[in-house]
Amino acid sequence: MLDKILPANTSANTSFNSSPAPALAQATEFQIQETNDATSGEMQNTVPQEEAATPPANAALSLSVHPPVAYVHVKPSETLKHTLIIKNQGAQPLEVSVNITDFKADGKTGQPVLQPGKIFNREANPDLNFGEPFVLQPNKNHSVNLQIDVSDIVPNKEYPLAIMINARSTTEAQGSHVAGTVVSNLIVFIGHDENNQGELAVARLELPKLTDSFTGIRFSLQAKNTGATATLIQGRTIIQNIFQQNIAEYIFYPDFVLANSSRMVRGTSLNPDILDAEGLLDPEKVETLYTQFHYKPPFMVGVYKIHFELGGEQFSQTVIAFPFSIIVLVGLGWMMHWGWKQVVSKVR
Repeated sequence: MLDKILPANTSANTSFNSSPAPALAQATEFQIQETNDATSGEMQNTVPQEEAATPPANAALSLSVHPPVAYVHVKPSETLKHTLIIKNQGAQPLEVSVNITDFKADGKTGQPVLQPGKIFNREANPDLNFGEPFVLQPNKNHSVNLQIDVSDIVPNKEYPLAIMINARSTTEAQGSHVAGTVVSNLIVFIGHDENNQGELAVARLELPKLTDSFTGIRFSLQAKNTGATATLIQGRTIIQNIFQQNIAEYIFYPDFVLANSSRMVRGTSLNPDILDAEGLLDPEKVETLYTQFHYKPPFMVGVYKIHFELGGEQFSQTVIAFPFSIIVLVGLGWMMHWGWKQVVSKVR
């Protein structure tokens, strides 16, 4: 089921994530900037972060939105209903407007890139004023009720939407306003099949065949989702020495990859402290993540096997470690010694 892809609650025909699960992009980020009257109406292209961040209580602009990210399945004959709760957590009234646009993942980090096109049917939303501001008082909530008529949209496809909540202070200080944007990502899958149709594969693997004994082994992975729905990255990498002993193991972070998109695989060194009761990675226990994996012991020589598991795909690669740097140094030392002998012989 699609609701197994993203932990969800159900309300008003809408499934959404209400916990800090791995985001499709990086969830909702709050941005604050000073703008003058000439630019205060411009929308900011924000980078969504996992949860709607809350600035300090004394901030001039403090706004949150729930849910920060939602994955919704709707059948082609249905009308999607989705509700956002916007809260002004600051001490000053805010002028708020709502805009909706498409986005796509950047293909590397998972961050969204806003697109000009829209799949939104405005005729199905007569009560929603797109881009027209309203005033939200301090410590007050405002519900934004969205309806999407999907009957004329191509089915069996995933449609990522960015709902941008633009806010600015109503009080002006020294000719400027404080303004910012909170983004809530809404991923809509239109189709009859509710099962997870994501299919992960390795789009690119960067791994040297030869490495220096003092350099270690570096590698990176890019995962591609060739399926119809977003899916989680799951897998690990094991490095074995010539005696087939496991000398290093990395586990991949469960980031989402949108349909027909790709992103770099993030991960961390495997240890029991970051696993849950089922032996899976617990995202809340992870402190360090990286896309460039690096195994670097003091010295290594011989043949090493690197075993990869990504989704349902398993494969292995071989890396040969050899002390090239030592050979180079010995060669340079011999050449210097020979050159010195030549100089001495000519002087004599």
